[in-house]
Amino acid sequence: MNEVDKKLAADLQGGKEHQPPPCPHGRHYTVQSGDTMYLIAQRFGICLEELIAANPQVKDPNLIYPGQVLCIPRAKPVPDKGPCPLGFSYTVKPGDTLHSIASMFGVSVEQLLAANPQIKDPH
Repeated sequence: MNEVDKKLAADLQGGKEHQPPPCPHGRHYTVQSGDTMYLIAQRFGICLEELIAANPQVKDPNLIYPGQVLCIPRAKPVPDKGPCPLGFSYTVKPGDTLHSIASMFGVSVEQLLAANPQIKDPH
């Protein structure tokens, strides 16, 4: 993060953009380095427009910062389109655990296991 980004992020810490938005029908997600609204929407299987609408505290959707908390609205069910209808596929890398993958994508281990019934032994 360059100096300008650090200053902007520091300025946000006391402001409205840093406070968690209400999220009654979804979950909160903390922005990570490299995230964009588009990538977050893809990760959680929602439309970019839905993500932007659920986060009115973000004045410019092109400027989000690590540490910022966003509301991720619950994805609407869609007809079965194959092995991963409500999300996306992730290739497990050496050193990954269910916990680390769940944390990476802002879901619980239980949700990850429910989405992957082929995993017989979670260890």
